[in-house]
Amino acid sequence: MSLEGVARNEELFRNVNEQIEGVSRTVPASEATIEFLCECDQIDCLEKITVTRAEYESVRAVPTRFLVVADHLDPRVEHVVVSNERFLVVEKEGVAAADAEESDPRADEE
Repeated sequence: MSLEGVARNEELFRNVNEQIEGVSRTVPASEATIEFLCECDQIDCLEKITVTRAEYESVRAVPTRFLVVADHLDPRVEHVVVSNERFLVVEKEGVAAADAEESDPRADEE
């Protein structure tokens, strides 16, 4: 898959997760975590990541950052900024970072 295709796939999953986050606002506060889709560049990935709303919001605060399953890092276009037993937060580099910023679904909220 081309690097452009990789970036588009990640952006698609980020947009789906934004929809999940929007729906999750209706979930009771007693629900500590929410399941999101892995935002990796693997077109056939359907893995889920369990995160708190605060964790998700901290990733979304930076448009070049994405949530991925631990072994879904793509060192061609990203590096790890956070790692724990449940997920990685990766940050895009170069063209992938520029694409992520341009396609940020929250850019209009500012």
